[in-house]
Amino acid sequence: MAETITWYIGEDGFPTNTEFIDVPEKAIEKPYPKAVWRIDSVFNNGLPYHELLPGIQGIDLWALDRENVIRVYSMSERQTGFDHNGLAVLEPLSCTSVHNDERWDIELVHPLDEWGKWKYLLAGNILKISGQLFRIYSQEAAINSGGMTMTVHARHISCDMADMLITYAAFPGGNASDFIDFCFTNIEKADLPGYEYYKFEGYSDIQTELGSSELTNTTLWAAMIGADNCLKNRYGGELYRDNFYFSINQRMQYAKDNAFSLRFSPGMTGISQKVDYSRFCTNLLCWDNFGNMWGVSTVKPDAFVHHPIVKMAQFNYQDFDGAMERLMADGFAYWETVNTPEVTYEVQFAALGRDPQYEGFADLQNYNYGDSGTIYCPELDISTEQRITEIEKNEITGDITRMLLGNLRNSLVCPAFMGSTISTGNTVADKQNRVMQNAVMSQSISGMEQFAISALEMRTINQLEGK
Repeated sequence: MAETITWYIGEDGFPTNTEFIDVPEKAIEKPYPKAVWRIDSVFNNGLPYHELLPGIQGIDLWALDRENVIRVYSMSERQTGFDHNGLAVLEPLSCTSVHNDERWDIELVHPLDEWGKWKYLLAGNILKISGQLFRIYSQEAAINSGGMTMTVHARHISCDMADMLITYAAFPGGNASDFIDFCFTNIEKADLPGYEYYKFEGYSDIQTELGSSELTNTTLWAAMIGADNCLKNRYGGELYRDNFYFSINQRMQYAKDNAFSLRFSPGMTGISQKVDYSRFCTNLLCWDNFGNMWGVSTVKPDAFVHHPIVKMAQFNYQDFDGAMERLMADGFAYWETVNTPEVTYEVQFAALGRDPQYEGFADLQNYNYGDSGTIYCPELDISTEQRITEIEKNEITGDITRMLLGNLRNSLVCPAFMGSTISTGNTVADKQNRVMQNAVMSQSISGMEQFAISALEMRTINQLEGK
C-alpha cells in the first residue's frame, strides 16, 4: 500500500505536510527527504523543484535583492554571469574593505560552517561585495582558541590586468586615451585551451600630448598605474574603478567637490591630524640623463622651516631632442608635489552616529572615496581643502569605520612625468647612464654635440678624451 501524504493546518496556522521535517541540528545528509528543494539538470530545465509542490515549474532564483549580501563565485564564472547568487551566499564573521589610491582590498573571515560554505573560499574564486568583484589571492584555514575559521584576502577584479604582460612596445606618442588603446593592443597573447581573460575597458579625459616612451616586461595594470612611465605618472589624473571598467581622469570620475565643510574642537577623540615634512623641500634641483639642469625654489615658504631644504631628482629620457623642455615641465610638476608639507586627517567612525559631539562628522558616512571638501583647524590656524584618500568599511553592516583625508593639492593629480623614469641620481641605472654618456662624448666632436654645455662643463679634459 502506497504511503499517504497528507496536508493539514499546523499549530502556527499555516499549511504543512506530513513529509515536512523540522530544521535539522546539522547540515542535511543523503538521502534527502522529500521536503528538500532539489536541482537536477535533466528535470525542470535545471531549475530548483520540490517533489511536494509538483505544480511549481520554472522558478529562477536570481541574486537576492538586499543590502550587504556577500557572495562567492567560481573562478571560471563568465564575465556576464555575476547576476546570480553564485556558489553560496556567505555568512562571514567579519568583512573589511580598504580603498585608497594604491589598493582596493578585502579581508574576510568566515566560520568553518557545517553547511560547507567556507569550502568555496578558495584562492582564485571571486567575491561580490557591494556590487564590486574581488578575486581571492590567499586563504588560511585555522583552528584555535578563537574558533574554526577561514580567512581570505582578495583584490579588486581590476588587478586581473596585472596578469596580462606587455613584453616590449614602443609608444609613438599621443594623449592618455591613445596610450590606453596602445597598451591594450600590445598585450602578449597567451591563448591556451580552457583559459580566457576578462575584457576590461579604460578611459581618460586627459588631452595632454606627450612624446614617445617604451614599455618592457610591464603588466597591463602596471602600465596604467604602477610603472615609472605608466599612464598615471606621465599624464597625471585620478583612478576610478568599477569592476571591468576603469578611468584615469583629471578629476576622479563621479567624485564630488566641495562635498563637506568640517570644524572640530581639541576635546574630540577619534580624529587626528598628521603633518609630514619628509618629502617637503624649499629648493629643488632637477637633472636629466643628457646633463640638462633646472631648478626652482621658494623665497618665503608657507610652511614653518628653520633653514632651506634642498633636494635633487633625476629624470631619464630616451631622446635628446626637446629634453630641456621636458625637464622643465617634469621638474615643475614634481615641484608641485613637494613644495608643501603633507597634511592628513584621520577620522575614526566608531559610534559616531550616537555621539552628539561628532554630529559634524557623521555626515561623512554619506561621502565616497575621492570626494573633496574643507577642514578648518583652529589650533594651527589653517583652512585646508582635503580629499578623501582612504576609506575602511565594514562590509557586513555597511558602516565606514575609518576615513583618511589628505591635501587636495598633493593628491589631486600625480606628477606628470614625461620621462621614462625619475630617480635620486644614484641608482645603478643612473651610473650606467653616466658611463654611456662618457663613452659617447669621447668618441668624437659629434658625440659631444649631443649633450648640453652644462653636461660637458662637469667633465674634465681627460674624461672627454676617454682617458
